Amino acid sequence: MRLKTCLTVGALTLGLLACGGQSKVKKERAKKPKKAPVTKVTKTVKKTTTVKPTTMIVTNPTGKDVTVYVSFGANSKLNASSWKSFCKVASPLNCSFPLGSTKSQTLPLGGKYLNATFAFNAPVGCGATKAEVNINNPAWFDILDISLVDGFNVPVGMERKDDKGVLRFGPVLSAKNNEKVYGVYPYGCDICVSRKSPPCGIPTGTDGCKKGTQYKPEVPCQYQGPVKGGGGAAITLYTVDPPRK
Repeated sequence: MRLKTCLTVGALTLGLLACGGQSKVKKERAKKPKKAPVTKVTKTVKKTTTVKPTTMIVTNPTGKDVTVYVSFGANSKLNASSWKSFCKVASPLNCSFPLGSTKSQTLPLGGKYLNATFAFNAPVGCGATKAEVNINNPAWFDILDISLVDGFNVPVGMERKDDKGVLRFGPVLSAKNNEKVYGVYPYGCDICVSRKSPPCGIPTGTDGCKKGTQYKPEVPCQYQGPVKGGGGAAITLYTVDPPRK
């Protein structure tokens, strides 16, 4: 009788040895690498808000013809040559134009930044009532005021109209009694509440100036708009007949 011997191969054998048989090795299929998850990138699009520009008109409701003098700031995007069609150029930053009784002049701004000071019947400077206008600055808010810091010559008023209503500045009718008039720097009051370093030989003091502090007067000397770059308001600058004595 022939004895069949079965031997088991140790750890090196992956299968079983059958007696007289061959080893069978189970082959594993290579696994396909998993695809990395795709991350969706969502772009954030900033919504840009278009700010409507401020417009401006100068009007003369009085019974006499007047001359309007304009002095432009050095950083203004509009200057004397911008208005040469109606404003007589005296220098790159100064011009003047006539304005007949009951006539108006729409200023061609084109939405550009205007930094200018206006006066009636006198060049901008000592002795003149001034209207200071800073509008359509893309980097800042509209700034408006009437200033008697350099003096007073004629009554001047200004209005700002938008969809919320009309804001009135003055009119200032004299060099005195402007302590409670909105949007007005009283006579010589260079910091609104006092004459700290007044120009044009005006003495220092507080008489006739606004009450309160420089940055928080009881009645503001200056207006600042709600948005940068304009705001769609319509500005009207005007002179009026002086009060009868």
